[in-house]
Amino acid sequence: MEQQVTDFFRTDYMPHGHCYLWKPDILWLNVISDAAIAAAYFTIPFVLYLFVRQRQDIRFGWMLYLFAAFILCCGITHLFGIYTVWQGAYGYHGIAKAVTAIVSLSTAYVLIKILPDLISIPSLSEYAKHKDLVYRAELDRLELIREQERLATVRLAVEGSPFGMLVTDALGHIRMVNTALTRMFDYDEQDLLNEHVNTLLPPEQRSHHRKLVEEISVGIRSSGLMTSRVVYGLGKTGKKIPVEVTLYRSELDGEVRVFATVVDISERLSYQAKLVEANDRFERVISGSRDAPWEWYPADNSNWFSPRFLELLGWPANAPAHIDTWKEHIHPDYLDKVMTHLREHVELGNKYDINYLGRAADGTYHWFNTRGDSQRDEQGNLIVMSGMVSDVQDEKELEAALMHKTAFLESVFTGASSGLLVLDWREDDEVWVSAINHRFAAMLGLDASQLEQQPLSLLEKLDRSGVLCRLRDYLSGNVREDGESGTFGLVHAVEGRWFQIDVHPISDVLGDWFRVVVSSSDVTELKYAEQRLESALKEKVSLLNEVHHRVKNNLQIVSSLMDIQSRQVKKEEQAALSDLKNRIRAMALIHELLYQNDSLASINLQSYVNRLVNLIGDTLSKSSREQLNLNLIDEGKPLNININQMVPLGLLICEAVTNAFKYAFHDRQGTLTVRMERRNGLLQLEVCDDGPGFDNALFENASLSSQLGFTLMKTFAKQAGFSIQVDGQKGTCVKLSELAIE
Repeated sequence: MEQQVTDFFRTDYMPHGHCYLWKPDILWLNVISDAAIAAAYFTIPFVLYLFVRQRQDIRFGWMLYLFAAFILCCGITHLFGIYTVWQGAYGYHGIAKAVTAIVSLSTAYVLIKILPDLISIPSLSEYAKHKDLVYRAELDRLELIREQERLATVRLAVEGSPFGMLVTDALGHIRMVNTALTRMFDYDEQDLLNEHVNTLLPPEQRSHHRKLVEEISVGIRSSGLMTSRVVYGLGKTGKKIPVEVTLYRSELDGEVRVFATVVDISERLSYQAKLVEANDRFERVISGSRDAPWEWYPADNSNWFSPRFLELLGWPANAPAHIDTWKEHIHPDYLDKVMTHLREHVELGNKYDINYLGRAADGTYHWFNTRGDSQRDEQGNLIVMSGMVSDVQDEKELEAALMHKTAFLESVFTGASSGLLVLDWREDDEVWVSAINHRFAAMLGLDASQLEQQPLSLLEKLDRSGVLCRLRDYLSGNVREDGESGTFGLVHAVEGRWFQIDVHPISDVLGDWFRVVVSSSDVTELKYAEQRLESALKEKVSLLNEVHHRVKNNLQIVSSLMDIQSRQVKKEEQAALSDLKNRIRAMALIHELLYQNDSLASINLQSYVNRLVNLIGDTLSKSSREQLNLNLIDEGKPLNININQMVPLGLLICEAVTNAFKYAFHDRQGTLTVRMERRNGLLQLEVCDDGPGFDNALFENASLSSQLGFTLMKTFAKQAGFSIQVDGQKGTCVKLSELAIE
């Protein structure tokens, strides 16, 4: 078997060239022909491969691959034919032919099998017709895609629209809504689909709206009649919403569709209401104002006059709206001046604001003021001019009266018998002299022209009297308290005369001074009179002190005489004399404190009580004084009492202290408490001891014949202007309250 295989693949068989007898012409003809056929057979499969790769839409592409293999095998057999011309390798040549035969048969078999399919391949005309159908189908497909895109765009536009949109059928059932409409009425989309459109309307509008929709649905009423119809919609929460509805009827696939656009006009109605209110307010303001608006349009030389303008000038409502109409109202003497002023504004852009005489509504000439401004284009040409006219007759009359008053005040300022100086603060906080009359300047020894409109700091160097220097210190706060005004001192001025300087500040809304009026008055005679009065007063004070001193001495003599007399009377009568002596000493103490005090009109109550207690204690017995603990309580402030009130009050205190020594501290040690203070300006006084007390009925029933001390206390309290209460339950306490003067 091995020998047979070896023999099959032997290459030493007789070459095929021997068959050609090695004739070159025959040999090379066959060799070149086989080579050319092989080259063609190798090229054709490659081309078929490239064709199938580029045309993947070919239905039988795999068949072309099979043809390519068949042709490639045929090319290989031709190459082996060339090889066997010189080499006798017929075994290999046979294998190549066998492979070619197998591939050829397979190709033939497959070709026969698919012959019906190949026959069914359309012809060129059929292909062209089919191609046209495919092309049309593709166009329809692309058109469908474009329609779908257009519908998607429309849907997006509908969904993105700020306006509510819905579509209903002929019966009014909702087939489509957008997001804006569901948001407007607070519904979900599924809540509205297939519901009747009347769901979105209040009950009172449903029947009328249903009839209108039916008329549009059947074409009786055109959709134009339903454009911009304002109705009220009904939200899911029951809230009524003002909306503007536009309906449009159309037919799709034989079905009637009604398209509705719904716009929420709540804000528009609110703006309209505000606009009407603002317009009404503007008309009320203009009606109540003295200003009358107007406008002038240079393009056609026409005007607009407000109702207030016509009323102010007394023109009828149908007055020609023309500038010549206004010119006729101007007084002839002022017409050229006003028109020149207007022309300068138009041509040069100057400010337009002028007063003139014009005929008013009452037929007389009044002073008017007209003012305005212009709107211009990019080239500076005037488009419209707007302004106001005001009747300023009252202001002119006030101005004239003010000028007259100013002239009067200037004459008063110049001719005043007192010196006057006006100072103003400037922006640099420097004080300047705004005005000065000749009397104030004469006081300074200067001329008024030297002082006016000059800084105060500069004028101080010229003033020999020193007045301005002291005045500057006063204004800078060195010798004054902010916000105060008045006299700041007497100044010894020129030629040994005395002048009183008064400062009268004028403040702004913040309380800061911005102007000061300074006046000077010659008070030389008053100064001399004051000196004479002071001298006389000193003499009278000395005399009054002497009187009080002598009264006090006389009372002391009386008290001493009573001491002498008490030695000669019976023992039971000595107590009465002792009480009387204490009363005299209480009055003497008042006169002693008066002439020892700087003031002759009042006495310090604390000092008086302290000395009176010691004096009474020494009078009664030394042992009683030593047993006393005086507790003086006050509010820490001096309590001064006038002499008219002090005499009865001192006697009353004397009675209370005397009783305490006699009854509370007899053979015992105790405490006397005196409390004094002012409440709401009224004196409150308490004299209390810690003795055994007494029956309150004794004080209530006291009379001249019994309980004389209590009777005197009541009398003294009334004379001093006090109410009195005496409590004897726990010790004795005398409470005095000053009565308010009605």
